[in-house]
This record gives sequence, C-alpha cells and structure tokens, in this order.
Amino acid sequence: MSTTPAAIRLASAPCTWGVWERTVGRDDLIPPERMLETVRGLGYRGIELGPPGYFGGEPRDVVRTLARYGLDLVGAFAPLRIADEEGFLDDLGFLDRTIETLAAAGAHGPVVLAGDENEVRLAAAGKPDAVRQAGLPEDAFRRAAERVERAARRARERGVAATFHPHTATYVESPEEVAALLEHTDPEVVQICFDTGHTLVGGGDPVELARTARNRIGHLHLKDVDPVVLERVRARELSVEQAWEHGLFCPFGEGAVDFAAVLAELETFDGWAVIEQDRVAVQVDDLESVREVEERNLAVVRQAA
Repeated sequence: MSTTPAAIRLASAPCTWGVWERTVGRDDLIPPERMLETVRGLGYRGIELGPPGYFGGEPRDVVRTLARYGLDLVGAFAPLRIADEEGFLDDLGFLDRTIETLAAAGAHGPVVLAGDENEVRLAAAGKPDAVRQAGLPEDAFRRAAERVERAARRARERGVAATFHPHTATYVESPEEVAALLEHTDPEVVQICFDTGHTLVGGGDPVELARTARNRIGHLHLKDVDPVVLERVRARELSVEQAWEHGLFCPFGEGAVDFAAVLAELETFDGWAVIEQDRVAVQVDDLESVREVEERNLAVVRQAA
C-alpha cells in the first residue's frame, strides 16, 4: 500500500469526534480520555486542541493529558473579529492563551487563525453570489488583512507558527477573498491553513488552490464534501448550519474532493495533515462506528498519496 509523503504527518481533530465550537455546552460529549485512546489506537501521533477546557483548563494540564497518550498538540483554533478593530483587540486575550498552550506543548503545530463566523456571512455561506455581495469593501478588507498579520506576528514573537484558515461563514471564504488575503499579507509571516472542504464550499477548487498557493500553505485540513448536500445549500434549500447536521462533510471517498490530485500538488509540503470529518452529534455509543469510518478515511488518504 502506498503511504503519505515522508514530510506529511497525519493528525486527528476533536471535531471529527463531535467536539468543537458547535457542540460546546453539551453534556453528552465523548470524554477526552476515550477520544484520545481511540485516536492513538488508530495510529495518529498528533491532535488539534479543540474547544477551550476540553483537554484541560491550563496549558500544563493539556500537556499532561496528551502526553499520557503519546500525542503532540499540532494546532489550535483562534477565531478573530478581523473586520472590527475593537472586537479584534478584545479577542487577543483568547489568542494569547491559545499561543501559551501551544508553546507549553512544544509548539509542534501552529495557531490556526480565522475570521469569526457572523450572521451576515452565515446567511451567505456556501452560495458564491451571496458571498460576493456580503464581502468587505476593499479598504475594510485591507484593514482586516493587517489585523491577521498583526495576530500572526504576535504568535511568531512567542515562538509559535501561525496560519490563517479561510473558513465558511467568515470574511475570508471565497477564492477571491483568499487571493486578496495572500496579496495583502507578508508571505514570511502569514501562511494559510488549507482546508479542502471549506475551499470547495466557498466556491473554490481545492486542486487549484493547492497548486497556486503551495508556497503559502503551512497547515493542512483534509475534508470531503457531499456534493448533493452542497447543491442544496447552493439552491437555498439548506443553510450551512443545517447542512453541517445533514452531513455536508462526508466520509472520505464519497464526496467531491480529489485527494490524490490535491496531495500530488503538495509533494513538498512539510507539516501536519489533519484528517477532519466534522460531526455535530457524537455520543459514547457512537464511538465505535465513528472509529470505523475514520479507519476508512485514513485508508483513502494513504491510497491517494
């Protein structure tokens, strides 16, 4: 069986196991020990952080929790209100705590910056024409890009790499917005977290972005997208929030992402590839069935590479 290129290291993410910002507050989430035991059993050597507090309240607690399972902390998500200076400054406290956790864990992976989801973009998300209409004016976008660069420099000053995640329902979603962000930021400071699923939902071509932005890709999220569910979003039958619950991000090999073509464009990528299949509701009784799907997802990626 073929394997991934030596430079790419495979990791998991809590959202695959139903633990992320859309499930915060639920009392039926999989306990972290059960998740980490399963992730390690699948052969992963790293995992992203997930929502605050899930792996521990303090950086040292996170480090101890992951160390028991031989897992590196390979990234942590930090949304920022990039279109609002006051909100952005307020969000820097959360960013600093995230950076502190990554630094304490050895800075094996980057802080994954992203714009915040907001009501304007949630209403437009997944519908390219609506996304264009809901975009920031040029001057406002330039200021947003400057804030992204300020945040990335803040991480680098503490010895932690930074990437920016173009993300559904944020002000950097469409191919045009991704290109503008890259144009208006220093390539030595701002790299992107390339997410195959969000690229497709945002109206882009993952293979094309892998090719045109390969020198700016510092972190990789692999997702597949159900084209039937996506078409229902495009046709305004479902909102993106509803689509998540309808399995927008589907088992690998059943969707529209060409993983072989994407990975062929990333032969020189040196970093973590995080296998994600966002799930909204996963309970302990679902753990075995999710693990079986994850085994197949891993097989698809290894075969594609």
